[in-house]
Amino acid sequence: MPSERPGASPFPDVAYPPLAPLIDVIARLERAGIECALGGSALLAHLHLTREVRDWDVTAEADLAEIRVALGGLPGEEFGESGVHADHKLALTGLDVEVIARLAFRTARGVCRIPTRISARVEGIPMASPEAWAVAYALLERADKSELLFGYLARSGAEREVCEAFLAQPLPDPLAARLRRLPFK
Repeated sequence: MPSERPGASPFPDVAYPPLAPLIDVIARLERAGIECALGGSALLAHLHLTREVRDWDVTAEADLAEIRVALGGLPGEEFGESGVHADHKLALTGLDVEVIARLAFRTARGVCRIPTRISARVEGIPMASPEAWAVAYALLERADKSELLFGYLARSGAEREVCEAFLAQPLPDPLAARLRRLPFK
């Protein structure tokens, strides 16, 4: 799938879905005062760790009702807590955009919240923290993507404050140990 704006892409040399719906969704959320950030494979693309984004994963610090109000009449299907997911999601119909309300996962020790943290802006798009998505992918048992992000953090350094916030969560011991071993910026 070709990039929408070759040469002016926020994700050079990456195939991704149309950008306009993502920009619209983020603008609506931010106008409503909802902190949000783009994560998932788009974050991996931003960090030059993948060359394909199949859809846009946006995390938001609000519940689904607030997100629905902020997005106006945009149609979408809601998904509730299921399996390891202790959050809710709105998959916007025909837009390749999913908004995850208060990203969280169940662990053997309790619910681990993955707060939305903005690590950078790319052409106005708030990008999620690599630490957050390294943890999220680990909890999802997506070792390939988690390893890419942990490798990136090992090379570039992690944000101490972000790691400390995660270490206060009920993480599995091996994941907590992995965070403790990261070098800090």
